[in-house]
Amino acid sequence: MLSAEEARSALTAEAAEDIAEAAKPVLSKLDQYIVTMASKESSATEVATAVFGVISTIFTGGCFGEVFAAWIGSLDWGQKILYSVTGLATIAAACATDGLAEIGAIAVALAGCGWLIDDSVKCAEACSYA
Repeated sequence: MLSAEEARSALTAEAAEDIAEAAKPVLSKLDQYIVTMASKESSATEVATAVFGVISTIFTGGCFGEVFAAWIGSLDWGQKILYSVTGLATIAAACATDGLAEIGAIAVALAGCGWLIDDSVKCAEACSYA
């Protein structure tokens, strides 16, 4: 859930609008969670619980597919690869044993390096370093 909270911080305004439009049927039920996530006083546990509440409300509201598609549509191909590798490697690290679990943990760390590179490129573009 904490990883999902971090994913929201990387969204563009346009992607957030698309996701909000897809979640429109349950948007009124998400207010309490959004307030918790936006509060600087919220602990990591409270934010993770709020993210879980958002995801479960969207899922039970029947609009998870539309929201997920809107989020995926906001990613470039490199980000899609990094999210896929991170997700699959996390599952492998959590479920596998011995060497395969270690490979999964290493892949998660390498994907973290990929995110650092992706963020560094965005920073250079935003600051007009060329």
